[in-house]
Amino acid sequence: MTPGIYYDISNEDYHKDEAIGSSSVKAISVSPANLYFNPFKGNKSSHLGTAIHTALLEPDKFESDFILQPDIKTRASAEYKALLQHTAAEKILVNGEVETVTEMVKSARMNDDFMDYLSDRGHSEVSMFATCPETGLNLKCRFDRLSESAPYPLDIKSCRDATERKFSQQFGKLHYHVQAAFYLYVLKLVTGRELNQFCFFALQNNPPYSNCMYYIGEDSLELGYKTMFESLHKLKACMEDESLRTEGIVLPSSEINVPAYLFDEEYVDEVYL
Repeated sequence: MTPGIYYDISNEDYHKDEAIGSSSVKAISVSPANLYFNPFKGNKSSHLGTAIHTALLEPDKFESDFILQPDIKTRASAEYKALLQHTAAEKILVNGEVETVTEMVKSARMNDDFMDYLSDRGHSEVSMFATCPETGLNLKCRFDRLSESAPYPLDIKSCRDATERKFSQQFGKLHYHVQAAFYLYVLKLVTGRELNQFCFFALQNNPPYSNCMYYIGEDSLELGYKTMFESLHKLKACMEDESLRTEGIVLPSSEINVPAYLFDEEYVDEVYL
């Protein structure tokens, strides 16, 4: 795609474009092998994630494009396979998935901060394409919601636990800080708009469907930028020299010990019978 901002391209067309997205940047930040030998193939969580994103951000599209079949108990059934002949799997919700998405939407609408952001003037599913001036790489990102006035973009994250302690673990494991930095970088390249904040709306996908608006901390965003630029340069190097793509398969030899908690005094005393 030509560098710029696009409000009307489909999710499918966006993903078909060969420009580098945040998923690749996050993957190679672990190691080149993690990117090139561990391609993401989708899972149930991503399937529900697509549904909840559409239900919250594009409710009219959700109503027209998605098929809700709570009475179909399994995707192995003949009824489901018949629907699959005419509709993509990610557009069909069966059994408990229907209740899950319904309850997640109800939960999200209870959050005044989230609803205020959605009601603010802006656009959902905003795609941007740019060329990185440092590496020459073509980049892309797709904002869940981008307000015209709020000083941060918003990204919806489905999760198992929306509490700060648990979501922070998911935040670190899935490198959301790198995503935030990448999105803000592409935003600046495309629009000249320089923001220093990013919001993740954590929405739990199981009862009680808790949710929270989380704003990335300054230190975390700084680390995200550092990791992002290192990753972009590593990506460029791997594109120029394919032998570098195996880095991360063979890990360096190292000392290993039992977990730290086993050294705590409370675990020292043995009980002899």
